[in-house]
Amino acid sequence: MPWLEEILNDESIPEEDRYWLDCRMRSAIAQDLHLFYNEEGSPLYVEADFITPGEDYWREHMMVNPLGSTDVRDEYRPTGAFGDPGYIMDLYGNRVGDLAEVDRFVSLSRDASIAAVVSGGRTLDHPGESIACLMYPDGSFKEVPFDRNGDYEAMVSSNGEVVAFQCVTPDGMFDIRTHERTDVMGDVYVFDPDGNLIHRVSPPVIFSSGERGKISSTGRFICDKLSTGELFLFDCENDYATRLLSMSEGGRGRTSFNYNPDGDYLCTGGFSTGLVIELDTFETVWVSSNKFVGINDNVRIHCSSNAECIASTTRHGDRPDYYYELEVYLDNKLVYSDTAEGRYHEETVVSPNGYFLLTRKDDFRISNTSLPTVIRQISREGSE
Repeated sequence: MPWLEEILNDESIPEEDRYWLDCRMRSAIAQDLHLFYNEEGSPLYVEADFITPGEDYWREHMMVNPLGSTDVRDEYRPTGAFGDPGYIMDLYGNRVGDLAEVDRFVSLSRDASIAAVVSGGRTLDHPGESIACLMYPDGSFKEVPFDRNGDYEAMVSSNGEVVAFQCVTPDGMFDIRTHERTDVMGDVYVFDPDGNLIHRVSPPVIFSSGERGKISSTGRFICDKLSTGELFLFDCENDYATRLLSMSEGGRGRTSFNYNPDGDYLCTGGFSTGLVIELDTFETVWVSSNKFVGINDNVRIHCSSNAECIASTTRHGDRPDYYYELEVYLDNKLVYSDTAEGRYHEETVVSPNGYFLLTRKDDFRISNTSLPTVIRQISREGSE
């Protein structure tokens, strides 16, 4: 790809952004085509059931689920494992570690030093036990049972210092005789990388089963959507202080949220006006131009490390009559806009310093083959 080589060698673009783009392109090729390129540019094809990133933003490491059945006995695998044992590769095709289980719901740190998944073998037909499973790149793992069963999701901070498990749907939330709601809430369990439980946080109401909970890159903040449409945020470095981000005008839910790369800004959207919030002061530093969002509209916001570059991706309408609108802001000024039809469930991610935009499906665990990734370059003069 000559255009990519030219961009990666352009020293007028910050090295951090060029490196990010290189990682994202290599990971997309590895995920979709199972193809890696080493430092000399030689290709390496990997036979696998699937290859997927475990960390979403940088994607410096890929998890590989190899072809064929495993010969590892069940007693040496996580309890009730859905995925097979696999391994970790860097973006140049080097095998850098092993994982006791590779699954699309495994969360991995940026340096691949720690991974997490929910074990216990729970399915709709088999309630099983809910277990926190922390996995290490030597193939070992540690399991810690929760004190309440339910449907859990795992989160690992990009720096690998915080591992969290969120109970989205706890057992016992409905009375088995009356079918009425009980006072049982699903908690968030916060562990250190060694598997020691360091804190447990209870939300004021049950979590929503929609958007996945997210942890900031430094592990300081954890956020998820409540069933009431509000966002629930707590600070792991400030005595686990909690905050509620209320619904927007007209009672519309803030159903989508993302952190900037450094984890000090929260971008919120959904069926509501888009906002960017500085997390140290909780000051709103940007508000989207769409002050009123239609009944079927959905807004997703991303921003750069310093929040100077903000991308707003809005889906207007619903199938089959829908279209997407992309707006890009530099220093709160609109510098680029575009619309497209026929693309559904996508968002636009911003590079660390805002020089590149990457539009992709809004679930990174789904292969992008059916919806090509779109790369845009934004100059400092505001032209694409």
